[in-house]
Amino acid sequence: MVYMSTKRIIAHAIRKADKSYFFENYDKQAQAVLRALESEGYAIVPLTPDAATLKRAADTISTGKMKPEQHIQNVHETLVKLMKE
Repeated sequence: MVYMSTKRIIAHAIRKADKSYFFENYDKQAQAVLRALESEGYAIVPLTPDAATLKRAADTISTGKMKPEQHIQNVHETLVKLMKE
Protein backbone atom coordinates (compact mmCIF):
# COMPACT_ATOMS: atom_id res chain seq x y z
CA MET A 1 0.00 0.00 0.00
CA VAL A 2 1.30 3.46 -0.92
CA TYR A 3 0.52 6.05 1.73
CA MET A 4 -0.26 9.68 0.96
CA SER A 5 1.41 12.25 3.19
CA THR A 6 -0.79 13.26 6.12
CA LYS A 7 -0.60 16.90 5.01
CA ARG A 8 -1.96 15.97 1.59
CA ILE A 9 -4.73 13.81 3.10
CA ILE A 10 -5.82 16.63 5.44
CA ALA A 11 -5.76 19.27 2.71
CA HIS A 12 -7.78 17.08 0.37
CA ALA A 13 -10.34 16.20 3.07
CA ILE A 14 -10.90 19.83 4.09
CA ARG A 15 -11.26 20.91 0.48
CA LYS A 16 -13.93 18.23 -0.10
CA ALA A 17 -15.76 18.65 3.22
CA ASP A 18 -17.15 22.14 3.03
CA LYS A 19 -17.64 24.32 0.00
CA SER A 20 -19.24 27.27 1.84
CA TYR A 21 -17.36 30.56 2.13
CA PHE A 22 -19.05 32.23 5.09
CA PHE A 23 -20.31 29.61 7.53
CA GLU A 24 -17.65 26.94 7.55
CA ASN A 25 -18.46 23.85 9.56
CA TYR A 26 -15.17 22.98 11.23
CA ASP A 27 -16.66 19.90 12.88
CA LYS A 28 -17.64 18.65 9.44
CA GLN A 29 -14.14 19.39 8.16
CA ALA A 30 -12.51 17.65 11.14
CA GLN A 31 -14.68 14.56 10.63
CA ALA A 32 -13.75 14.51 6.95
CA VAL A 33 -10.07 14.65 7.88
CA LEU A 34 -10.42 11.76 10.34
CA ARG A 35 -12.28 9.65 7.74
CA ALA A 36 -9.67 10.45 5.08
CA LEU A 37 -6.79 9.52 7.37
CA GLU A 38 -8.45 6.24 8.35
CA SER A 39 -9.17 5.37 4.72
CA GLU A 40 -5.44 5.76 4.01
CA GLY A 41 -4.47 3.50 6.91
CA TYR A 42 -3.74 6.10 9.59
CA ALA A 43 -5.14 6.50 13.08
CA ILE A 44 -4.80 9.33 15.55
CA VAL A 45 -3.91 7.92 18.93
CA PRO A 46 -2.13 9.29 22.01
CA LEU A 47 1.67 9.23 21.78
CA THR A 48 1.86 7.52 25.17
CA PRO A 49 -0.74 4.93 26.19
CA ASP A 50 -1.99 5.14 29.76
CA ALA A 51 -1.35 2.39 32.30
CA ALA A 52 -4.83 0.87 31.89
CA THR A 53 -4.40 0.56 28.12
CA LEU A 54 -0.98 -1.03 28.52
CA LYS A 55 -2.44 -3.54 31.00
CA ARG A 56 -5.32 -4.41 28.65
CA ALA A 57 -2.87 -4.80 25.76
CA ALA A 58 -0.62 -7.06 27.83
CA ASP A 59 -3.63 -9.20 28.75
CA THR A 60 -4.80 -9.34 25.11
CA ILE A 61 -1.63 -9.97 23.14
CA SER A 62 -0.79 -13.54 22.29
CA THR A 63 2.57 -14.80 23.41
CA GLY A 64 4.69 -17.73 22.42
CA LYS A 65 7.29 -18.52 19.87
CA MET A 66 7.03 -16.12 16.95
CA LYS A 67 9.26 -13.94 14.85
CA PRO A 68 10.14 -10.60 16.48
CA GLU A 69 8.46 -8.79 13.58
CA GLN A 70 5.20 -10.64 14.26
CA HIS A 71 5.39 -9.81 17.96
CA ILE A 72 5.93 -6.10 17.24
CA GLN A 73 3.05 -6.13 14.75
CA ASN A 74 0.77 -7.74 17.37
CA VAL A 75 1.76 -5.16 19.98
CA HIS A 76 1.30 -2.26 17.57
CA GLU A 77 -2.08 -3.39 16.23
CA THR A 78 -3.40 -4.15 19.71
CA LEU A 79 -2.33 -0.79 21.14
CA VAL A 80 -3.76 1.18 18.23
CA LYS A 81 -7.06 -0.69 18.47
CA LEU A 82 -7.33 -0.15 22.22
CA MET A 83 -6.38 3.52 22.07
CA LYS A 84 -8.98 4.20 19.37
CA GLU A 85 -11.77 2.89 21.62
